[in-house]
Amino acid sequence: MKSIEISARTVAEAVRLALAQLGKDRDEVAIEVLEPGTNGDEALVRVTVVDDETEEPSAPSRATATGPVEQVARQILEDILERMDIHAYVTAVVSAVPDQRGEPEETITLHIEGADEEAMSLLIGRRGETLRSLQFMVNLLVSRRVQKWPQIVVDVGNYRQRRQESLEGLARRMAERVRQSGRPLMLEPMGAYERRIVHLALRSDPTVYTESSGEGENRKVVIYPAKRS
Repeated sequence: MKSIEISARTVAEAVRLALAQLGKDRDEVAIEVLEPGTNGDEALVRVTVVDDETEEPSAPSRATATGPVEQVARQILEDILERMDIHAYVTAVVSAVPDQRGEPEETITLHIEGADEEAMSLLIGRRGETLRSLQFMVNLLVSRRVQKWPQIVVDVGNYRQRRQESLEGLARRMAERVRQSGRPLMLEPMGAYERRIVHLALRSDPTVYTESSGEGENRKVVIYPAKRS
């Protein structure tokens, strides 16, 4: 199988460059994220051409995230975009993202590309609310197709990366306030994906610890000063 590694500003851009260099479509390759491209670093991906002759078409039960689940998720999101009359295409990338405990969790990121600025603003919504709703809908529809709840992230215009960097900065600033005041501090309500970013940003800070509080859409991260022995 032919494989190349490409670096670029974002994962989606690296994938696009690799596909152009290989002369292949998304359905003809397997994509592996080697470096996610956060904190100002470039993203690095390995794109491998899938040899159709070596595939086993008689084994549909092998619904792994690198195969059918990824394809199902991409098709569902593209169908939603078409119904919204938004002209764009979707690149699906599988990577291992640390969970709150730091354990790798397989995540499918769907990058919406090719949309104009008006469509991007519509998809993101106020403070990312529309994008979160779209992401929940995709996870729900995919789960009904594959009979399990996947970990799918929907991104458009690199909004997720910008939001991640913003949340990490917020977490560090609020942690400093907690250290100075010695009192807990509650952040704004966030979805599970954004709460995880905050938890991970402060996980290695010995001076504070974090917990989630509340129910449903009002669930928030609370930053506490570390207990002194």
